Amino acid sequence: MENKDYFKAQTHLLYDIKSHDFVETDNLLQLIKDKKLKEKIKNKYSLDKNFTIEIGKIEFLYELISKYSKKFNLIRLEAKESDVTCELKFDTKDRKPAFVFTIKNGNEDEIFYDSIVAEGVYDSVALFYNSKSLSQYVKSMSKNYKKKELLADLNNSWAKYYEKNQDSVKTRLFRILNCGEDYYLKSINSTAFKEYGIAESFVMTILELNKFKNSNPGAEFLISSVSIGESKLDLIISQKKSIPLGELGFLRSSISIRNEDQGNTSFGVYSTLEFFPNAAEKNKIYLFPTRDENKIDNSIRSSHTVSMDNFLETFANISELFNAGEKISEDFQFYNKAVSYDELRAKIEHKINNTNSPFKKVTKLVDLFSRTHTGQINNLETLLRICAASNEIEMDYDLKFKLRYLISNVLLYNSNSY
Repeated sequence: MENKDYFKAQTHLLYDIKSHDFVETDNLLQLIKDKKLKEKIKNKYSLDKNFTIEIGKIEFLYELISKYSKKFNLIRLEAKESDVTCELKFDTKDRKPAFVFTIKNGNEDEIFYDSIVAEGVYDSVALFYNSKSLSQYVKSMSKNYKKKELLADLNNSWAKYYEKNQDSVKTRLFRILNCGEDYYLKSINSTAFKEYGIAESFVMTILELNKFKNSNPGAEFLISSVSIGESKLDLIISQKKSIPLGELGFLRSSISIRNEDQGNTSFGVYSTLEFFPNAAEKNKIYLFPTRDENKIDNSIRSSHTVSMDNFLETFANISELFNAGEKISEDFQFYNKAVSYDELRAKIEHKINNTNSPFKKVTKLVDLFSRTHTGQINNLETLLRICAASNEIEMDYDLKFKLRYLISNVLLYNSNSY
């Protein structure tokens, strides 16, 4: 994989993956880079002695997390805004745009850097110019290579402004990824931002699942879905025990672990349901109940500025959210107040195929929900089979995530929001 391939989240299907079903706690701890956080985790879960945790295909997931989390070195560079400039460059062959930052006079703890040149990735360009209310204007320049000089003029204007207004200059945290001679500006944050990344979320999840198993003899888990990038993790883990829904199929109680650690993003744990039409275990629908009938939230989220103790506490809610899924499944039902089930199909189709839809280029998806392809849908079973089939269509991770929420909201609440 090329460096930039790590910046785009990819979904991994586990059906045919060969993997050992165990991981050692010593190996989990090796993924934690912060010494203080590692010590807190060791004390919380009594990890002085190495032991084995068993979960289906866990070795594959461990190796995947290890690969992504160890690819780059992270530099937390503190520098003044007045010492940072941004240049718009275009590839000489395909004119592909790139925003390149030059950060001077920065320091990471006691290490001083004269200058680092880093390409902006993720939302770093927007974060840099957002405080100047210029994000959209600057990003629009990348559509026309002739406009690159405008950015240079903009930088000169701000340099003159900072010379006359020294009090307005802020020191910011520039989080830079380094691999060999390549540098990438990941995000720009305050110094309060803490490095709770995909590896930290993974380790905490596995340790809490093991704790749940010890408290609930006979509990078994399946890794249902994995989407991963350098700064993004979406992991759905289900209990092996199934809850039958008559002729419709069956449910499994699940949790979704999510972490985005660039920009002003968050991490969290969400109670989820995994639905299988009939007995087919390959096609499935992910359901995301937002609140139960008592209006109790079925998730817990935290920002990357929380303390280490609060970080640990966020994942301590895994057992509670698994139990919430069990309670939801006891009285579960799909939305049943529509005039017809074709009305629900049409609601999904409208969102997928409208003028501004991000799904329009996914031809297989558009065809799947079209009236021409499906005909009149007269029963829930047919609608559920179509929805489950959509989960197998290959598409960008962010689109897949939106699609799952769209289908869940239509099936549960007759809402086509995502």
